[in-house]
Amino acid sequence: MDGDPIELDHVTWTGERILGVELDRAQLTDAQLVGCDLSGIVLTSYAARRVIVTDTRIRDCVWSGGIIQDGAFTGSRTERWSLRFSTLQRVTVTDCSLVGADFYGVTFDKVVFERCDLSGAHFDNATVKDLTMRSCTFLGVTGALSLKGAVLDLDDLAALAPSLAREAGLRFTVD
Repeated sequence: MDGDPIELDHVTWTGERILGVELDRAQLTDAQLVGCDLSGIVLTSYAARRVIVTDTRIRDCVWSGGIIQDGAFTGSRTERWSLRFSTLQRVTVTDCSLVGADFYGVTFDKVVFERCDLSGAHFDNATVKDLTMRSCTFLGVTGALSLKGAVLDLDDLAALAPSLAREAGLRFTVD
């Protein structure tokens, strides 16, 4: 979309289906999305501030080079969601399925993932300023070494160990 960026303030969407939107420099402030279906949304250089997303499906979406500040994602599930080169600042993600999510080059600053399925997620070239991950699933993630400095539950370390070992160049034998 050409022209001035779209600014959406103080919006609440409940049960909405939003499909196939492409926006550059969009601004979303003080928004709530409850039970929505977001599909094919492409955002570049976006800003989402004070956003609450609950029980929402996010699929085939690319949100790149932007920032999510003071956000909360709860009970949502994603499919092929890319946040490449974005910054997440003061964001909590709870009880979400983020299988295969693309966090390539993402900066995590005061971010908490709790009880999330991050299987197959890509953390390559991520920057961790302040990241806590509690009771999460990490099967087959990539970029595990980029999570340096993150705080994890000790119980979660075993699930992340194969990815860490692979990226550290360790090889194993089975007798």
